[in-house]
Amino acid sequence: MPPEPASVQQRDPALVTRILSAAVLIPVSLFLLWSGGLAFTAYCAAFAAAMAWEWMRMAIREAPTRSFAIASASASGAVLFAADGEFFWMLAWPLAGAIGVSVTGSTPLLRRWRGGFGVLYVALSVSALASIRELNGFNAAVFILLIVWAADSAAYFGGTWLGGPKLVPKISPNKTWAGLFAGIVGGVLAAWGFATWQSTPLTGTLIAGLALSIAAIIGDLGMSLFKRIFGVKDTGEIIPGHGGVLDRVDALMAACVMALFLSALNVLEGPL
Repeated sequence: MPPEPASVQQRDPALVTRILSAAVLIPVSLFLLWSGGLAFTAYCAAFAAAMAWEWMRMAIREAPTRSFAIASASASGAVLFAADGEFFWMLAWPLAGAIGVSVTGSTPLLRRWRGGFGVLYVALSVSALASIRELNGFNAAVFILLIVWAADSAAYFGGTWLGGPKLVPKISPNKTWAGLFAGIVGGVLAAWGFATWQSTPLTGTLIAGLALSIAAIIGDLGMSLFKRIFGVKDTGEIIPGHGGVLDRVDALMAACVMALFLSALNVLEGPL
């Protein structure tokens, strides 16, 4: 038999798995986002628990089981409080969990605080998305996802096609300055498209899009930095073909925190 084409020989063996995982997760996530209510809150809480567990596994692998349990319960509980509009408990609950994680175990205190920081970051980011969906509506949540997707995609393709000087090679060797600017432009263009589509105030929507685009890029770089500090390649293995949840939502996490901040300020007329 003749040899297979080079494209077949070089095919990524995990590609089919990644496509199948995305084909299941994306429609389910969008359907639950559209549905809102308890179903979406429970979905976010489950993901928050998994993300907190991944962070602990990445940051303090040798931590006792109770630390993992505290981290997951703190992150998921914060989401439940956020969706109910209980913002004091949304912050107090994971703060208590972060302290709990940091005082358990026998590793040095500084290493234990790695886990505490992760609990707070995961809880705040996922709670932000759940809160914005419930209080600001479906369109506000879609706006966040649209900006993150556009910025992430534009940064990837811009960096790949244009190349040029590296952004921070010691943290993420593949990211370039061209990718950074392409990501920001992509996010702002997506915001302009959203404003046109939904007839939201243009200035406020563009400013929000710019802020979320920058936050998404920082979130992506930040997770790369944490993985280097912790000495891991992937945050986990829970999603077949994709790695960990944190690997997939690093940009979205920071963007959700920024969106919650903009929404709390309430100074921009727009989707948030």
